[in-house]
Amino acid sequence: MTEPEFTDSCDECGTRLYQAGERAPEGEYLRVDDGSFHQITLARGVALPASFDGHIALYRLAAAPCACQRRHFARQPAAASVAIAPSTDAEG
Repeated sequence: MTEPEFTDSCDECGTRLYQAGERAPEGEYLRVDDGSFHQITLARGVALPASFDGHIALYRLAAAPCACQRRHFARQPAAASVAIAPSTDAEG
């Protein structure tokens, strides 16, 4: 039996959320579970990165900001941005 795919959405705007380790469509994503709104650029065929902080990181597409993000940035400096791309190492 396979595990069901994680599906969840933002409580405020209904935007689809993606879990760390999940392969999501290529694009810009923001981490939303910790309020950091850390931005990453996800390349095609790459899974969303883990948090390594003991929590399951949740991400949403950056193109659809919701009210919780606007409130956060009204009080905080800009978040950092990181690009995530597939490995170019050849195996074999």
